[in-house]
Amino acid sequence: MWKVIVCDDEAAVRAAVRAQLERFSGETGEQFCVKEIHSGEALLAQFSADTDLVFLDIKMEGITGMDAARRLRADRRDVCIIFITTMTQYAMEGYQVHAYGFLKKPLRYAQFRLQLLDALRHLAPRREESITLRAGGEIYSICLAELIYLEVLDHDLRFVRSSGPLVCHATMSDMGEVLRGKGFFRCHKSYTVNLRHVAQISAAGVRMSNGDVLPVSKHRRKEFLEAFAAYAGGGIL
Repeated sequence: MWKVIVCDDEAAVRAAVRAQLERFSGETGEQFCVKEIHSGEALLAQFSADTDLVFLDIKMEGITGMDAARRLRADRRDVCIIFITTMTQYAMEGYQVHAYGFLKKPLRYAQFRLQLLDALRHLAPRREESITLRAGGEIYSICLAELIYLEVLDHDLRFVRSSGPLVCHATMSDMGEVLRGKGFFRCHKSYTVNLRHVAQISAAGVRMSNGDVLPVSKHRRKEFLEAFAAYAGGGIL
């Protein structure tokens, strides 16, 4: 299921996007979890790192859609952004915040469908990455995009996910092999973090997207910063 935010200050536009997502879902079988937000301020306050796609109005009172997109990108969030606008002159500015595309108001389904198909093809590798775990006699499939970090608990591992924690009998060494090359880093002997969910790195440690602050070992800090910079696509400013 794709997690989608529709941010527009017009309720009618939000409803139109939701209706077109439902039509697309009926045609393709793709499933969407949709959250409607009415302002740039609310978007920044309610945004979660596991969001896949944002439909974003450019011209809103207060924080504009373009300003909100800049702030999302400043935090190195890799969400796919599609602007909804009557103002096509903002196209060049949109590419500066790595917008995936533009939809012109009033929305037409043919254009919407093509844009969404392209966006989902772009996002597909994110959804396909998953691991299978056994816990309490049950088998779980965990989407790596929703896995925030792993924590050692005696002889078990605690998998902290966007949807809640899960404890399994496993070792960090074993999971290190499973997660190698998938955007994870062991920042401490007891913690491995998903670089996608890193919100802030400070002297106190690393703050994750769910607000948890985890320690970073002194001897791993330099390598951790390098790994995060590489994941983010450049140096740390």
